[in-house]
Amino acid sequence: MQKSVLFTLFSLTVLMLTGCTTNWTMTTRTGQNIETQGEPEVDAATGLTKYADAYGYHRVIKTSEIVKTTKGATTLGW
Repeated sequence: MQKSVLFTLFSLTVLMLTGCTTNWTMTTRTGQNIETQGEPEVDAATGLTKYADAYGYHRVIKTSEIVKTTKGATTLGW
């Protein structure tokens, strides 16, 4: 009985933590603010930055076009 309660609590904790994301904001040279889900990934080999936009679509932008990247608040993704 005690094992099943511990397993249930552990499962719920893991499920809640997987729904958390941290939003980031990238500011471009043109002044556009791009909100991302999670931290953008810089690929030095190609000179591109990969990110997931506010709707979850995966996008890329030239790293040279990004002026500033700031970390926002952590939010639940569900």
